[in-house]
Amino acid sequence: MVSPWITTAVILFGIIVAIAGVIAYLRMYKKSAWSAATTRPQEMDLPGADSAENDKI
Repeated sequence: MVSPWITTAVILFGIIVAIAGVIAYLRMYKKSAWSAATTRPQEMDLPGADSAENDKI
């Protein structure tokens, strides 16, 4: 049978990896959302650009 400290260590390692994964995902999501928000007004400034066309992108 496995020692209880090994089970605890593996569970803690899994929790740490999960938290690190969530943080990495949120950083990537926020960066892409911020990037999309800053590039979208430039697309709307194009001459002849229709707002309905930009909504389809």
